[in-house]
Order: sequence, then C-alpha cells, then structure tokens
Amino acid sequence: METVSATHLKQRLGELLDRASLKKVAIERHGRVVAYLVPAAAAQAKRDRSSVRSARRGLSRRQEERLLDLFTSGDLRPSRWRRAGDPETMAGFAALRASAGAAERARLFALAEQLHPGMATVQGFGQWLSRSGVEPGRLLSLLKARTEEKSLRGR
Repeated sequence: METVSATHLKQRLGELLDRASLKKVAIERHGRVVAYLVPAAAAQAKRDRSSVRSARRGLSRRQEERLLDLFTSGDLRPSRWRRAGDPETMAGFAALRASAGAAERARLFALAEQLHPGMATVQGFGQWLSRSGVEPGRLLSLLKARTEEKSLRGR
C-alpha cells in the first residue's frame, strides 16, 4: 500500500485519485495515517456484503421500537435520521413510510432522497426492499398500532 502526506494529496489530488482507483492509498498527517483512499469497486463490494448480512438478520425488536419511535415523533430532520442508522437503510424506511400513505408523504420522499439519492424512485425503493429483509406489512401494522396507542394516550 502506498502512503502519501496530506500536503501531497492536496497538491496532486487528480494523480492520487487515479492511483487510488487501482489500489489503496494511505493519507498521513504529522506521521500518522488519518485516512485511506480505496478503489470504488472495493468500497462498493464491502457495502454490498454488509447489506447482505443485515438483510439476513432483519430487524430486532429493539431496532423496530427505535424505528417506530422515530416514525411517530414527526421529526423529519435528515441529521436525526442519519444518527438513527445507515443513511441508505433509513432512506428506505422513509420511503416505506411515505409509500404507506403518510400525511407528510412529500416530505418523507424528500427526506429519502436526501439520505440516499434514488431511494424515492420505484426502482431504488424496490431494490432496497428486496435486499433489506424488512417485512413491510409487519412494520406498518406495528406503526398503526403505535399511532393509535399514542392518540389514545393523548386524549
């Protein structure tokens, strides 16, 4: 693996991007490695493996509860959703919620696009849904029950 200084990276970014498309390049600042430039294909393969692992697992009860809390909070700030999980995963959940006829449908689709461009399209959402391991019917029925429970407590 090649190692270059942050100054060298700054001065010769184009050249280093070409090299990084072929192999991993370490970036050093003050004698310590602070970052890596990796080929896009390697990074994508890692993300794909990660999403396949998470798809096999599905959602735990705790993850479902946290997601339902977020859904019913009405908080549509992208920063809040990014903190709740992987941006692509959270974008998929925002699109799922929007597709279920939520009152703030347009805002949820906009949120999905902000978190992961392409998620608000039929194709993008369909791909996410096929590999996510999420059971939309189960999640949406839990959401309906949570919403009804919340409205009863508010009376």
